[in-house]
Amino acid sequence: MRRTNEERSRATRHDLVEAARLLFAEQGYAGTSLAQIAAAAGITTGAVYHHWENKQELFHAVVEQVHADLHRALRSRSGGTGSPSDRLKASGSIFLRRCADPAVGRILLVDGPAVLGQERWRNLDEQWWREPTVALLREEGGSGGGLEELAVALLGSLTALGQEIAHDPRPVRIRRCQQAYRTLVDAVSAQAN
Repeated sequence: MRRTNEERSRATRHDLVEAARLLFAEQGYAGTSLAQIAAAAGITTGAVYHHWENKQELFHAVVEQVHADLHRALRSRSGGTGSPSDRLKASGSIFLRRCADPAVGRILLVDGPAVLGQERWRNLDEQWWREPTVALLREEGGSGGGLEELAVALLGSLTALGQEIAHDPRPVRIRRCQQAYRTLVDAVSAQAN
């Protein structure tokens, strides 16, 4: 059965995002060219421009894909069991462990803000994580004002701790960052109640 143009286009976009993700993780954004990405995906550089205006837009698609993959992983691994604070701790620990992988840490937390700009990067990050965090805080017993700010505080701490891990992915560093996050969740959960 022959594929439609839309199916071929979708497959090409997928291949380009995957190739770009690998190269951005290995070489960083600045060290990766569109020609390298095209070659890794088995297409011409001109075909890349058919799908994205420039390398920054392709990088944005890669960041979206990393967020989507993390979202799926965190939902399946931290699950709906345990208290909301236990789920916050579990998902935060998983995220921090993943930051040791350059496909997460380098792309999302090192190159992401620099390439996309702080505001665009933050909006994208919050689009994926703010509401689920507020929902867990609300489920923990929090109500009224302040939940948004508490969620921002938790997300900000995950970003800062994740950046530390991206720069120093030793297991001892990961464990210390995970413990720091668990301590923050306990404090925020107490504040939310």
